[in-house]
Amino acid sequence: MSSSQNPPKLYSGDNATSASLRARVACPICNTEGAPRLFLAKDRAHNLPGIFGIHRCAHCHAHFVQPSLSEQGLAGYYPEEYGRYRAAKSLGKKNYAGWQRFVLEHRYGYPKSHGSESNALQRAVAFLLSGFTAKGVIPYRGDGKILDIGAGGGSYLYRLKQWGWETYGVEQSATGARQAQSLGLAVHYGTLAEARLPNSFFDIVRLSNVLEHLPDPLTVFEEIDRILKPDGLVYVTVPNTQSLVFWLFRENWYALDAPRHVISYCPSTLETLCETTGFEIARMRFTAGPFNFVRSLTYFFAENGRHWPVWLRRIRWERSKFVRRALKPFFFFVDAAGYGDFLHATLRKKPALVINAARVFNKLQHAGRVTDAPARLLRRLKHGSNQNPSRTP
Repeated sequence: MSSSQNPPKLYSGDNATSASLRARVACPICNTEGAPRLFLAKDRAHNLPGIFGIHRCAHCHAHFVQPSLSEQGLAGYYPEEYGRYRAAKSLGKKNYAGWQRFVLEHRYGYPKSHGSESNALQRAVAFLLSGFTAKGVIPYRGDGKILDIGAGGGSYLYRLKQWGWETYGVEQSATGARQAQSLGLAVHYGTLAEARLPNSFFDIVRLSNVLEHLPDPLTVFEEIDRILKPDGLVYVTVPNTQSLVFWLFRENWYALDAPRHVISYCPSTLETLCETTGFEIARMRFTAGPFNFVRSLTYFFAENGRHWPVWLRRIRWERSKFVRRALKPFFFFVDAAGYGDFLHATLRKKPALVINAARVFNKLQHAGRVTDAPARLLRRLKHGSNQNPSRTP
């Protein structure tokens, strides 16, 4: 949205009017009404106009932006220079040849040049080497068909193609889609629904720092359920509102990125989304390190600097390697405890029996006909066998 356009107006008025408006604010994840406003936020990354309320759902703990923007209005907050649309400087790096390719093949199951199965020694060596290289690599699965939703400029998808995946992407930015297509990638410009992808086609669907940008994640997940194979996996990365840094900085949290992040997630928010759409969380882990902390600190001093010593404000926190290195050990434990700034989750489809039981439970609960004994059984089926998804640091 250009600066010449009228910025979105935040609702205001007397207490009675505000209470009435608050009562009508429904959570976009669970539809619970009456979510209170925590604080006000603005576009800190590009300084585009507009003041927005950040509301928190009492049921699923989703944090979401109000007033909600139209598709056209939201598109205006993604300027041409938006970071995800640029080609990465590391595009030609991480080709993973030689011993790095050895790790991909014998640790993560990538197609082997020699065609033979990995033996115990090769797997053991690859496991040890994976501590130094190929960290965070997606393990190869099935036929190697992967869809990247929100592919941006295609840098990561390009890398996956080099490693042996059959890659597909969807990108709603014309700039990003053109950049990705210029790399020879099959990236559709438009929404996931508009791509009209085949049923049960993909082994992996990836949404990395994308889910928080989607105003209607339930519809997107329903489409993912259609195009994902029964044994396929969904990899999701989202900013974590359960993080220590969010608790410290609130409206100055670097990962808040209003209004682009229309919904911000924590584990319970993602669990609610999965429960509603027939998925379950298989694994969760948390990462971030000092990255968001030092940038949030910069935002904080920009807003509140007059109350702090001049020498403290003059430190270039986001550029200080000394500060970041000094903070790394502390944030290692923060991430391990589940309070890191980014939540990484691996999702899988629930069995059909569990999904049907959930629907029965919801109908009986709505009708007030759930008694104690059947309720316990139905709740266990509804939430699936994976009551406590593994959380790995």
